[in-house]
Amino acid sequence: MLKSLIIKNFRSLEDFHVEKLGRVNLIVGKNNSGKSSVLEALRIFAGNAHQELLEKIAQGHDEQCFFEKGIIDDSEVSLPYEDLFTGRKFPIEERPIVIGEQDNSQALKIFHVYGYEKEYVATDNKTGKQEIIKRLEWVTSLPDQILGEGLLIIKNGEATTLDFNIISPEFRRFVSIGQRLPCSYIPTQLVPSNELANDWDSIALTDKEETVMQAIKIILPDISDITFVNDLSSIDSKLIRRVAKIKIKDSLRPVPLSSLGDGMARILQIALKAVTAKGGFLLVDEFENGLHYSIQEKVWSYLFDLSKTLNIQIFATTHSWDCIESFAKVAIEKQDV
Repeated sequence: MLKSLIIKNFRSLEDFHVEKLGRVNLIVGKNNSGKSSVLEALRIFAGNAHQELLEKIAQGHDEQCFFEKGIIDDSEVSLPYEDLFTGRKFPIEERPIVIGEQDNSQALKIFHVYGYEKEYVATDNKTGKQEIIKRLEWVTSLPDQILGEGLLIIKNGEATTLDFNIISPEFRRFVSIGQRLPCSYIPTQLVPSNELANDWDSIALTDKEETVMQAIKIILPDISDITFVNDLSSIDSKLIRRVAKIKIKDSLRPVPLSSLGDGMARILQIALKAVTAKGGFLLVDEFENGLHYSIQEKVWSYLFDLSKTLNIQIFATTHSWDCIESFAKVAIEKQDV
């Protein structure tokens, strides 16, 4: 669990500090104040800046994530992942993105680096014959001759380089370092039903099913069962869509969960993403979306208890005063968490 947090040179967060974090944390601010960027930085930290994750984040913002021939001579087009840096450009001096705790010892660092060809003299131990070997090296300062650009990713003493010259939609060499933390992210909009169905499959026939049911009962106490089925009404038969259906006590047939409003869908995805984040992070953007103010206190209470049971650290954002009030009330009651 992170005890503090620093984020430097990442998007609008040039120098962001939080001295003390809890198991459940609420980030408050106006629109476009950088709340979502905090969650995005935590996703990158948990995933050790894995290339597939960086690609997914960039594509979610319609940002450049592949190198195109000739792009280096076009100042109007960004290089891959350049938009991640403050000011949407790579820094001239050595100013990496830094994400981690305040002591900085295990922080994730992302440098913009240049590739150049360095010569080494190799000597054969048996014959004594020497030959010159050329190897691609990476530096943070601009060399005399550039062979390429990329990102140097460092965390916990491990390092890897993402070379822009060899990434493309056709060739994707997913580089990664270290063991990644479980991390579930809930965006402002509803998560696709197929993604939720996969999450449900991962906990099917386990105790976590009842944990998810407890969350749904906050809104619908009479629910008795839930399942995901193929949507037979889909126009495109090639794209199988799985939808959630629930059984209500004394009801003759199951009903689609989506027909009961966005609140039901929102609380289902919060519960599913929480149980699949065991031992890691749960990130919720605009917590109050779809949740009526009258139930937010119960949802917070559920998450505070779940955070301790599943050993997860929760970060949520809001700009709603109702959400702040409900969170504060539960936080005072659950100080032992």
